[in-house]
Amino acid sequence: MDPIREDLLDRVVRALPGWQVLVVQFNDTVASALGVSASDLQALFVLSRHGSCTPGTLARHVGLSTGAASRMVERLVEAGLATRAADPADRRRVLVTAAPEALDAVSRRYQPLNDDLREHLGGFDEEGLRAMLAFVHAAEASTQRHLDGAGGRAAVPAGAQPDGPRGAGRART
Repeated sequence: MDPIREDLLDRVVRALPGWQVLVVQFNDTVASALGVSASDLQALFVLSRHGSCTPGTLARHVGLSTGAASRMVERLVEAGLATRAADPADRRRVLVTAAPEALDAVSRRYQPLNDDLREHLGGFDEEGLRAMLAFVHAAEASTQRHLDGAGGRAAVPAGAQPDGPRGAGRART
């Protein structure tokens, strides 16, 4: 392999953890500002991407036991960030839905960062943006495989699209 390319690959891979740490810290700051835990914020993200789901499905996506997820849902409902209602298709099941106001509040917190990211990406041509998107999806999928192999949590499937445009600032963790 070309040594210049190899060096660039190494530099990119070494740079990613620094950004990942900052993203986790930013997510914690957003969660704190909203008065919720990091897991609660992740749940809002899952609900923004997938729409309403059962507490069990939410538990799998956020990596919690069903008991912990039930307590999380209770916190979100009590805080007015989500609703819980019988599934119209099967009244024995309960569906959790993020409150639109909660998603808007999360969106407002992420909008300045999303604006910066769009500005940074603005220098790339369409081919570069497609390559970046492919990288992000592949990185998400490989991270999921490693989580699965380590007994970690199930997450949002790689490449899944959130409700509305990604740049709209829906909850992201």
